[in-house]
Amino acid sequence: MEAQTLEKTYPVLGVNISSYSKDDFFTAIDEVLSKKSKKTKPLFIVTVNPEIAIHAIIDNNFKDILKNSSINTADGVGISWAVNFLYGKKVDRITGSDSVEKICGIAAKTQSSAFFYGALPTVAKRAALLLQQQIPGLLISGTYSPERSDLNFEDLPLETQSQLQKACVIFVALGAPAQEKWIYRNLPYLSNCKVIIGIGGSFDFITGEVKRAPAAMRKTGLEWAYRLYAQPSRWRRMMKLPLFALNVVLLKSSSKGQRITTQNKTPQHIHS
Repeated sequence: MEAQTLEKTYPVLGVNISSYSKDDFFTAIDEVLSKKSKKTKPLFIVTVNPEIAIHAIIDNNFKDILKNSSINTADGVGISWAVNFLYGKKVDRITGSDSVEKICGIAAKTQSSAFFYGALPTVAKRAALLLQQQIPGLLISGTYSPERSDLNFEDLPLETQSQLQKACVIFVALGAPAQEKWIYRNLPYLSNCKVIIGIGGSFDFITGEVKRAPAAMRKTGLEWAYRLYAQPSRWRRMMKLPLFALNVVLLKSSSKGQRITTQNKTPQHIHS
C-alpha cells in the first residue's frame, strides 16, 4: 500500500503531520466521497497525539503504518506545539472526536454509507442511532463491536463482512495503535471504502458513556487534564507527555547542532 502525498507535512519524531486547515481537511473528504468512481484510493486518516508519536519510536511496524497513511492530523495539543516549536508553523488541531459528526454530515450529503466498528457492545450501535437522529439522510451500513481488537476481516461474521464491504466511510474505535493496525491489515478487503479513520473513544463521547472536557478546556489544550481527572487510571499513559516533550526538545537541539557544524565547516584546500 503506497502513501498518498496530498499536502505539505511536518515530521515530528518521524511522523509526518498534515498542514491541512480544518476547512481543507473536510474539503478533501468531501471531494473523495463525491467521486462516483469506486476505484478511488481510500483516505486512511490517523489522528496523531503524543502517545502515538512515542509509540511509533519503539514499534517499527506501527511507524511504517503511519508512513503509509494518507493524512496524519494533529489530534493532541502536544503535536500542534511540537510543529510550532520545531518549524515555527501553526497547524489546526483535527481530532477524531470532533471529526465524526462532520464526516457523517458529508457522508449524508453525498449518500455515502458509514460503518461503525469497535467500542464496547451496544455503544457503536447507540452512537450510530444518535447520529442518524441528528443528521438527516445518514446511511449506516452496519455496526460491530469485536471481542478482541486483533480480529481480521475473515474472522468476522459473514453479515458484518458484507456490511463492511458496502461502506464508503468506516470509523474504527479500537484505540491506538490497535485501530491503525486493524485498518492497515484489512483495508484491502474493504472494496467500497473511500474514507477510513481511527477515532479512539469517540463513540463513548457521542453516547455519553464518557463525558468530554468542557469546551473551554478543549480550546485551551487542557482536555488531557480533564480526562486524567475523570479517568485516573490513565496516569500511566499521561506519563508519555513529558517524554514526548523531552524528545522534541532534544530533536531541535540536535538539529541546531548539525546546522552549526555544517555552517562552520572549514573548506579543505588541495595543496599542489
